[in-house]
Amino acid sequence: MELPEELRSRLAGRTFEPIVGGESGALVWRCETDGSPPVYLKAAPLAAELKLDQEAARLRWMREHDLPVPAVREYCNIGDAEFLLAGEVAGVAASDPQWASNLPEVIAALADGLQSLHRISIIDCPFDQRLTREIEEARDKVARGRVREEDFDASRAGRRAVDLFAELTASAPSEEDLVFTHGDYCLPNIILHRNEASGQVEVAGFIDCGRAGVADRYQDLALAARSIAYNHGAEWVPTFFRRYGLSHPQHEKLHFYTLLDEFF
Repeated sequence: MELPEELRSRLAGRTFEPIVGGESGALVWRCETDGSPPVYLKAAPLAAELKLDQEAARLRWMREHDLPVPAVREYCNIGDAEFLLAGEVAGVAASDPQWASNLPEVIAALADGLQSLHRISIIDCPFDQRLTREIEEARDKVARGRVREEDFDASRAGRRAVDLFAELTASAPSEEDLVFTHGDYCLPNIILHRNEASGQVEVAGFIDCGRAGVADRYQDLALAARSIAYNHGAEWVPTFFRRYGLSHPQHEKLHFYTLLDEFF
């Protein structure tokens, strides 16, 4: 992809290190130069419909509400591609193997970080991720053949998107417990660090916030539980729920929101 002129001037003299991982379809580079903090460039074809402009808007809103997310440096699109340039959240992703010897602290930090997100007031939040909207977007993706069936979780491998959508609509919760959600609270998107003053592992910040907005808290709880099990072991999931303050999680909702995630 050809960089727009405004980005070329901003990134002149920096080295570009590709970041491997993620399933969004975006390309991401860590851009460094001596004497300046690193920045991250995310790029995607407009046809991928990642809507990086909406991610930029969410990041700006979250920073205005004192949430630790990357600062947006630039958003632009040119031709058939779009670009988002953002600052760094210093730390190490919660999925990194280096945390394996500190899992009690990591699980506590993940639960505390999620509580901090869910306490944000939604009164003035303009980002609607409620179930009605999400189901309609899933329906549209199925109709246009935009669901990545090859990326389904192992338990759903080989199934068709149209069949999963029928299951989704049949199992949709009748009520929503609305809070401000990250939307993709998976461990690679949660950056941790050790607080020098307290010595405790804490959330340093949140990244990949393109689906953040008002939704049921189980949107985050379900994806967090799945990611904890995948990265650190299913035995840590009950500990996470207890620390969050959930003694009896609703397993139907956990199942529903992991199913919903197959469409996004």
